[in-house]
Amino acid sequence: MSETSTSRMPSRRQRRDVMRYQGILGVINKLSYEKRAEIRQSNLAKGREIHAANVDAVDKAKYEVLEDRQIKMTKTWKGIGYNDEEIEMLKEAWSITAVGGATREDKKERKELLKKAKESKQLRNAA
Repeated sequence: MSETSTSRMPSRRQRRDVMRYQGILGVINKLSYEKRAEIRQSNLAKGREIHAANVDAVDKAKYEVLEDRQIKMTKTWKGIGYNDEEIEMLKEAWSITAVGGATREDKKERKELLKKAKESKQLRNAA
């Protein structure tokens, strides 16, 4: 597995702890309702942006790990003796369950793809 370091943005709790330490929350508490509401909306918007960035970073890291694993599996399949067409079937079958959330129909499709790839290899080697 490749090691990917993601520099994550601070969580809401961490950001609030910093604001509390710096005394910002006390100052905000003394402001008028309109100013507090404005600051709250601003903080909500920043929080959504930070959350989206964190989600994107996690998704990118997961994608890189899965991509690396698929490359290694492709090399293994080539070493076993599968040809490119069969490897594409195996890749599709693997991708169905690697990401998660596969339904019963997806699992049946995966099983069929694995079976077709295996039969194709056996027919090719028998000839």
